[in-house]
Amino acid sequence: MHPGPRSAATPWQKLRLFARTHAKGLLASVALLLLLVGKLDVKLFAVASERAADLVAAVAAWPAAPLGALRRGAETLGSLFALVEENRRLREENRRLVHWQNEAVRLAVQNAALREALRIPEVPGARRHTVARVVADPGSPFVQTRLIDAGRDRGIEKGMPVVDSYGLVGRVVEVGERSARVLLLTDFNSKIPVVVADSRDQAILEGRNGPLAELRFLPMDPSVKVGDRVLTSGRGGLLPPGLPVGEIVQIDERRVLVRPHVDWDRLDWVSVLATEPVPAPSGQIPTVEAVPAPMRAAGLPAR
Repeated sequence: MHPGPRSAATPWQKLRLFARTHAKGLLASVALLLLLVGKLDVKLFAVASERAADLVAAVAAWPAAPLGALRRGAETLGSLFALVEENRRLREENRRLVHWQNEAVRLAVQNAALREALRIPEVPGARRHTVARVVADPGSPFVQTRLIDAGRDRGIEKGMPVVDSYGLVGRVVEVGERSARVLLLTDFNSKIPVVVADSRDQAILEGRNGPLAELRFLPMDPSVKVGDRVLTSGRGGLLPPGLPVGEIVQIDERRVLVRPHVDWDRLDWVSVLATEPVPAPSGQIPTVEAVPAPMRAAGLPAR
């Protein structure tokens, strides 16, 4: 019997037949594919990990920037406050240093002036009564006086001579409780009996309200010359004798001018002298009424 025709193969059967025929090739292809996929996964994971790390770093850095700016701003502000405080402290310290520097300069000047006052030589017939400071200069072209910080509280009396280390300054004309006014020998109202040291000529030194004074009432034929020293004569008991006054600087037909030794621009400390009274001679001095009339008429003194 002739066999009939075979039925057609199904798709599944064809697939199984293809698998059996190409099994080794398929397995090799799958293995190669799996190997490639494994390699690709590793690279993708690495790239993804890097991208994720970059993203996390960017996200983490975003709040760090303003926080860093705030921190730097706070540090700058703190430095400014510290600088302000340091500047205030330095200004206060500088103020104290300037104060003590001024005080040191003042004490040095006062010390130098007092040492200068101690150089005033001793004057026979006069003793140093007190040392005073010139506290005011009310002088003008018409009045030349100085105000000192000693008065009745320190025994200052009217008429006392005032000197410095160079010589005679003037004499006391007004006395208060704690101050006194000194009339300078250059004042127009000052008239002092003097003697020229070299010629022994007697005169009256009158002020001219200027830097120089004038010798008045000299003898008819004086022997004075430029450069001669002028001293107080002590006549009249107004001033002690021998006080240095000045030096003759100009002589002409009308006048003889004297420049005082005192430096008026640097007059700071002075000494006030107390003159010793001249003792009266022993015995009673007769009055006019005690002289007999005939002797009074003849101008003879009583015995």
